[in-house]
Amino acid sequence: MPISIATTEEAQRNFVSNPAGRWHEKGADACWLHGSLAFQRLRRSPFVPHIVPGFRMRKDDKIYAIGSCFARGVEVVLVNQHMQVLSRAVEFDCFPQTRDEQQLGFTNKYNVFSIYNELNWALNPKADFPTESVVSVGGGLFYDPHTNPSLRLAPLDETLQRRAILQSVTARIRQCRVVIITLGLVEVWRDRVADVIINTTPIPEAFQHHPDRYEFRISSFAETLAALESTHALLMQHGHPDTHIVVTVSPVPLMATFSEL
Repeated sequence: MPISIATTEEAQRNFVSNPAGRWHEKGADACWLHGSLAFQRLRRSPFVPHIVPGFRMRKDDKIYAIGSCFARGVEVVLVNQHMQVLSRAVEFDCFPQTRDEQQLGFTNKYNVFSIYNELNWALNPKADFPTESVVSVGGGLFYDPHTNPSLRLAPLDETLQRRAILQSVTARIRQCRVVIITLGLVEVWRDRVADVIINTTPIPEAFQHHPDRYEFRISSFAETLAALESTHALLMQHGHPDTHIVVTVSPVPLMATFSEL
C-alpha cells in the first residue's frame, strides 16, 4: 500500500500553498510564476517513445476499457470503428450525472488501486465490496467513493443498486479478448475506516461529515507496479482465456496537486 504522507488538513493546506501545484490559472501567460505551472513545464521538449505493438486487434474482438477519462475517449473511437466495446453498457443510461460530464464519466477510475479493486470485486468470488466505505453525507443521501463525483448522490438503496450494476457490467470483461487500461494518478486517498484506497478525492460533503476518515497518499513506482501486476494476475485467472492487455497513460492533465512536490 502507498505510504501515508498527509492528513486531510495537511493535504488541503498543500493544495492552497503550493505555487506550482496547479495545471493552469485563468489568464496565466508565459511569464506567470516563472513558468512553474504544469502546462508551461510540459511544453519543454516532450519525449515520445516508439512503440511496437505486441498483438493486433481483430474485427470480431470484444473490448473492455477501464481507467481514467482517456479510456472513455478510446471507447468512442472503437465504437465508431464498429468494434464491440462491452464497457459502454446501456445499463448506465439510467445513471444521472450532476454536471456536463463526458458520457459515462462516472465509470472513470483514477488510480491503479481503484482499477484493481473494481476488477477484483467483480471477478473474484472471494472478494466482497466494502459496503462500509459508502458513507452518509446528510439529507438522506449517500456517497460511493469508488465512483466519480459527477454521479448524482442518492439514497442508500439506490446507491447500492448502482454499485451492483457497475459490478455486473465490469464482470463482462471475462468475455473480452482485449482489455485497455488507462492509468490514472499516483496521488490517492485512503478510507481509514474501510481500509481501502478510494477512486478520487472525497467530495466536500464527505470531508464535512467525516473529517478524520480520509488520508492522502502518494504511491511509489514499486507500489504502482505491484498493483498492475496484481491486476494482470487477476485477469489471467478470471478473464478471457486469450486476454491481451493494452496499458496507456492519459494526455489529460492533473488539474491540481495535494502534495508539496
